[in-house]
Amino acid sequence: MHLKGGVTLLINLVDAELGSRRLIVGIDPGVTVGLAALSLDGNPVFVGSKRGWPLSSLIHKITELGEPAIISSDVSPAPDLLEKISVKLNAVLFVPSISMSAEEKHQVARAYMEQYGLKLENAHEIDALAAAVKAYQHYKGKFEKVEARIKRLGLKVPVDEVKNLVVRGYTVKGAVQLLQKPEKPPVPPLIKRPVSQEARLKNIIRELNERLIREKEKTKRLREANRELHLKIKGLRSEISSLKEKIKAIRSEQTVQIRREREYQRLLDEVKRLRSKVAEYSKQLEEYKRRFNQMQRLRELESRGKLLLLKPIEAFTEKGLRKAFQLYNIKTGDSVILLDPSGGGASTAETLAKRGVKTVVTRGSMSHYALEVFSKYLIPVISSKRLKIEWIEGLPYVSAEDLKRALKEIREAEVTDAYQVIKAIVENHRKG
Repeated sequence: MHLKGGVTLLINLVDAELGSRRLIVGIDPGVTVGLAALSLDGNPVFVGSKRGWPLSSLIHKITELGEPAIISSDVSPAPDLLEKISVKLNAVLFVPSISMSAEEKHQVARAYMEQYGLKLENAHEIDALAAAVKAYQHYKGKFEKVEARIKRLGLKVPVDEVKNLVVRGYTVKGAVQLLQKPEKPPVPPLIKRPVSQEARLKNIIRELNERLIREKEKTKRLREANRELHLKIKGLRSEISSLKEKIKAIRSEQTVQIRREREYQRLLDEVKRLRSKVAEYSKQLEEYKRRFNQMQRLRELESRGKLLLLKPIEAFTEKGLRKAFQLYNIKTGDSVILLDPSGGGASTAETLAKRGVKTVVTRGSMSHYALEVFSKYLIPVISSKRLKIEWIEGLPYVSAEDLKRALKEIREAEVTDAYQVIKAIVENHRKG
């Protein structure tokens, strides 16, 4: 359903007065902004997208739908736009431990589309819906405990408001006591509970384990599909052979000329159809083989150390470095990639150099002050154009041989430059 203003899809599945319900809001920022809103029961309220959606208009749309309890991102760290919106709307910002993969987002969105009969128009709506569902699944256990406790105790408090306070860090008991006060409670603040490094790592490990389980299940499905396709091809070939025999027998029946010709044509059409199916299944089989071999190759290269992870740093600033240090645990001996090196100077280069990184790959130009610092610490700086970087599950990898070759070329160029400088000095000395 297309609407004026570029919104591609509206779904209003919850019978409740607009502006009065609590929401989980997933946002996919960009040139085209995707927006998805769920009730705290997980029911879809709205899914849509719009090109060039202004921030003020976007916030107005959200508040028109209801009061957001959670603003959710599908990537980690969350974009700045989502942080601004969560602050403006006094909502909790949910960020997954690791960024959702494209396959995970499509699986989550597909399940909701089938369950609720949704029709999404583009990838922005899929990403926004996946972000909202991811947040709902994270809090689902707590929400169910809230509902069960309120029902068991027969409390007369708004369930959504209790959930909203629980999301903000309140206990169920504390939330109920706040809501039962005779005077209207003020807008509840967020109770920030510090997350330890151990807890954060456990969350990441849990997410990675879940992703590994999904990959194993996918591999199992591919193998099963492979086996079924082989069986189908075998059966179809057997059918073709049987039909050919029928055609041969029909041709020999002189007494039923008309029937023979009709049956013959019918069987020829059937053979053509079956051959087409064989070709189709063979093509699918080859595609499954290719994908399976690619997955096997990537896992083998990682295990043998032929692929190296370039730990990404989004912005070459003190804030960007702190975020990357926390997110990717950058330590001595690591290789990093600066996705935007333009903002860094001598101070930021010094901070990164003292971290003990082994190699710095840059995607763009870097200030000469920063280059001088890296040179002082004997840290090679390589342009990403010299390397073939593969992005796997949202992280950049590079071939160990490719990196070794690039480092060798840089060292040879440095030696050549040094030789030319010395040569020029000697020649000037002779002339003098």
